[in-house]
Order: sequence, then C-alpha cells, then structure tokens
Amino acid sequence: MRLIPIALAAALLATAGHAQTPPEPARWIATWTYPPVSNVGPAVPPSPPNPNDVRGPLGPTTVANQTVSQTTTISTAGDRIRIRVSNIYGAAPIRLGAVRISIGDGAPVPVTFKGADGLTLPAGVPFLSDPIALPVRALDRVTLSIFYPDQTTLPNHRLRQVVRDGDATGQPLAPDAPRLRTGALATGIEVETTAPTRVIVAFGDSITEGTGSLPSGPGGWPERLAERMAGSQWAVVNAGVGGNRLLHQGSGPSGLERLDADALAVPGAKCLILLEGINDIGRPARAEYAHETVTAQDIIAGYRQIIARAHAVGLRVVIGTIPPFEGANYFSESGEAIRQRVNLWIRTSRELDARIDFDRVLRDEDGGRRLRREYQSGDWLHPSDAGYTAMARLIPEGVCEPNNGDPPGVGVPPFLD
Repeated sequence: MRLIPIALAAALLATAGHAQTPPEPARWIATWTYPPVSNVGPAVPPSPPNPNDVRGPLGPTTVANQTVSQTTTISTAGDRIRIRVSNIYGAAPIRLGAVRISIGDGAPVPVTFKGADGLTLPAGVPFLSDPIALPVRALDRVTLSIFYPDQTTLPNHRLRQVVRDGDATGQPLAPDAPRLRTGALATGIEVETTAPTRVIVAFGDSITEGTGSLPSGPGGWPERLAERMAGSQWAVVNAGVGGNRLLHQGSGPSGLERLDADALAVPGAKCLILLEGINDIGRPARAEYAHETVTAQDIIAGYRQIIARAHAVGLRVVIGTIPPFEGANYFSESGEAIRQRVNLWIRTSRELDARIDFDRVLRDEDGGRRLRREYQSGDWLHPSDAGYTAMARLIPEGVCEPNNGDPPGVGVPPFLD
C-alpha cells in the first residue's frame, strides 16, 4: 500500500522539476554587424583609387533616386529578423523611400519602420526596423535593398554593393550585377531565437574586417570562423574597421571610443576576440601621424581598459598576437620592437581569458618579421585568403568557453596556438 504514495510523490517531484526548467524565452541576438565610421582624425591627402584593388572599384559617395543593395551572410538561425540602420555620424536627416529584404533566391519582402514603409532617419540616430516574420538559417545569404529618393550622402564605411536607378527594391539582383565599394546605412542584422546561442564579437582593424580577401571568398577570419561554428551555440559577427587604431582617432573613432557601441552593446554578446594595435604602431612612421607615437605600454594599457570594461558586463576577452608587418609601407625597426614587446605581454599575461597566437601561424621561418609569402595579399600587411583561413583554423570552437566554469577574468588563460 505504501508504494502508491511513493510513486505519486515521485511523479509530483518530477512534475515540479520539469516546471522549474521552462523553455528559453525568445530573445534578439546579433547575426551580422557593420560598424558605422566617421571621418574624425588627422586630415591627410586622399589616396588615389587603386584600379587593382581586390575589393573592387569605388562607388559613389552620394546617391539620388537610386537603390543600393548589399548581400551578406548571417551567422545564426532565427524565427524573425530585424534590421538596424544608423545615421549616427550624419550631418543631415536621411530619407529611406523603401526597404526590402530577401533570403537567398527568395522574393524581396518589405521592411517597415513604426509600421510604415520608409523612414526619415534624423542625424545622429540609429533605428531598428519592425520585426519581420522571415525565418533564417545559419549561413543564409541575405540581400538588403534601400531606396534613396533624395540626394543622400552615404556613410563613410564602405562595402561591396549594387547601385541601381529608381526604386529597384522589389526586383531581384542579377548574379552578374557590378558591385562597387559604397557606403552602407545598415549596421546590423538581428534574429529572434529561443536557442541558447551566444555571440562572439571579432573586434579590430582591417585584418579583422578582411582587407586582402578576394570578393569570391567568404571574407576575413571572422567569417571563416562563423562557417566553422555554424550550428553550434556560438554566432560570430565582424566588428573590424579598416584603419582603426586602439588609442587614436583616424579612419573613424578609436577602438576604446567605439568599444561600447560596436562590441559590448551587441545583442547576445558574450565574448570578445580582439586583434588590434598594428595601426597604432605603424602610422606614426608617417609624418602626419608622428605626433601620435605610442609605446608598448600604451597599447597594453589600452588592452587592460578593454579587458576591464568587457569583464564588467560579463564578456570573456580573447586577445590575438599582432602579426608581422616587415615590408608594409609603414614598417620601422622601432615599430617592430614595440610589436614584439606587446606580443610578449599577450603571451604571458594572466589578465585575459584566452589568447590566440596569430603571429606564430602567419610569420615566415626566416626571422619571423614578415608574413609567409603565401599568407600575404601583396602589401605585406594584410593576409591573403590562405592567411585568413589559417587564422580561422587556429581558433578552436571552445575559444570562448569558460575554463573549468570560471567567470570572466578568473583562471589561467589557455594558449590557443
């Protein structure tokens, strides 16, 4: 007779235990980012367009009665999607006449803001679209088209896009449509998901953004890492900005200045992989930047600021060693000495959560001051597609997992080399 109450109690306990583990609530996380960039910093003579630039020709800086379309790869799945646009560095409002989005070869669907087609985006303002009932999968190709009815100055940060006359947002892109490097108003794509997906923010300069990678490839090392992690509980977004420096403005705000908006506030962010410092080291070799000379201790102090600020909001911090740059147009012996001292700190510090020895995998065997020939894209600074692949392969899928359950900033950082 006593078996019945015992069985009943067990069933009640099981029911209670089940009730304590409800399904994950739906939440929004980043699946693609593209940081906005201002023109702050020293005034320098503009570089003439390079007809052999592997990224493709430059596009217009202003458009009028034209549609600008970008195609990007997202890094994680979701049940709904929304777009972030930004006029944060703009001097005047921007009117979006129509916005549409498509997945793969699917038909474009409208993107609305405040329930209406189009949006007037005030100067200095970012804005989220309304959620779109459009399920997506990891590594889906997403095309976003924006129609600008008025003469509009596009943002400074450029990516490869298609420019078409009139409102072409409802028309599919031709596979052979010419792509020009043109400013992008969209700065993020987010997905709504109930999966326990966390976000890795790859933060740095052009070596993180992917300069030197051929247009036919997947992009830089963050995109290649995202491919490897597709289907895992980690998404990867690329917050690299070409020319960015950790400590000074120029090619946009400094790394320390943009850290909060471009990394710590990214929805779902739980880990930061930092690769930055080569522009801080190299640019002072040029006359126009000579007044911004830095030391190894300056860069290390910048790293410590990032570690402290990221740990304060619960992000783990992984730092990559700075690759070699002998042969680059701003190489100097004093800069090489700074790079070596900074890398020694990265390799030995107990303040970060993990480290990745990019320098070791990319450097040649003859002194280690140059990139391996097959890993450089032609300027002895930016890796080639083979170099970016080697960087991504070096990073284990567990790069951002806690060490023995330790919270950020606790434990001995592993050597991920």
